[in-house]
Amino acid sequence: MRRLILEISVRDLNRLYPEDPIHDLKSMEILHVLRSDHQEGDFIARVEFNKRNVRIEDVLRDRLVEVQLLEHEKGKEKENEVYTYFIKAKLSQAIRGEPGLTAVRGYISLPYEVRNGKVKFTFLGNEKQIRDFIKLFEGTGVRYRVVSLTDAKFPPHSLLSYLTEKQRKALITAYTLGYYDIPKKIGLVQLAERLDLSRSTVDMQLRRAERRLLNHIMNEL
Repeated sequence: MRRLILEISVRDLNRLYPEDPIHDLKSMEILHVLRSDHQEGDFIARVEFNKRNVRIEDVLRDRLVEVQLLEHEKGKEKENEVYTYFIKAKLSQAIRGEPGLTAVRGYISLPYEVRNGKVKFTFLGNEKQIRDFIKLFEGTGVRYRVVSLTDAKFPPHSLLSYLTEKQRKALITAYTLGYYDIPKKIGLVQLAERLDLSRSTVDMQLRRAERRLLNHIMNEL
């Protein structure tokens, strides 16, 4: 089995799927693929919105089958709020006159994320399925970038995947610089300076990261 990772701009993806206003997403990261076939997919996703009063139902209005809010991390500003959803969505719609995913046997996998105006997604399949999937995009005339094409390998699951990008960066930086050493090699103020963030923001990110990791560890006991 092969793993193809493609990147396409949000603007170009809106040309393919004008019914999905994904430009309203500041970021979306699929944390887990619970099920994926040629009709529907079940996902756990973490989402940030660009605008107030936008709902995931608005962004996936023609694809959504079912949605459930699992967690809401509130921030002082709307842009800082993060939502974690269970999402059941249709995968089989056609791409601007081209056959939909039902015509290309294979599977959507991880990583799948929207960030900084780009959409990065992963497709698993054999050599023919990979070729058919690329041909599907070439038929649209939309520009895309092949990030990687490799043999599919499935390493053990990392707990860091449960964290947001900001939490991962803060935690990894803190660990690398010796914040968790005994005695500490760097304090919170110095760590905040290295991350170019306020002390309170770094403290909050570390606490949330630590609590999230502990929750998953304790749930495994």
